[in-house]
Amino acid sequence: MGIILARAAALYDRPVGEDGKPVKRSAIQTQSYGPSARGGHSKCDVKISDREMLYPFVEIPDYLIIMSQQAYSKYINERKPDTKILIDPDLVLERPKGDVYAVPATKTAEGLGTRIVSNVVMLGAFREISNIVSYESLERALLDALPKPTHDLNRSALGAGGKLGKEVVDARSKS
Repeated sequence: MGIILARAAALYDRPVGEDGKPVKRSAIQTQSYGPSARGGHSKCDVKISDREMLYPFVEIPDYLIIMSQQAYSKYINERKPDTKILIDPDLVLERPKGDVYAVPATKTAEGLGTRIVSNVVMLGAFREISNIVSYESLERALLDALPKPTHDLNRSALGAGGKLGKEVVDARSKS
């Protein structure tokens, strides 16, 4: 998920500045998988900026995406009061205080036929919630990184996640 987001921001997304000219973006992505190969948590940091970045790690995130109870327990305190938190409510049992978006990514992925694309569903929802990159740049980065036989499934997962994200944002704006 982080690799795709960083790739979309750095290579394909071309936002326009106040002067009407394209803004050059940089992105840094780091990851640690540790025991994830044995079913544990993994962590990925993505920094996106229009300015030069001198430090590759995220110290305090603007967004925190949590897709397991183990990751919740380990990383929930690494945030500021206004960090936006996206959780998969079927996998994360606790509810943090703050700006929380419940995105049923795994259930949605299972509805598409396989939970393996739950991270792509969450990525689509994150895009709608954050509006950090365009949908087109995210889709392009996703399809460029994955084998062609998986494109239809992943395109569906990204679109389903985008729909979920829009529903979550719309529901919050009504309350």
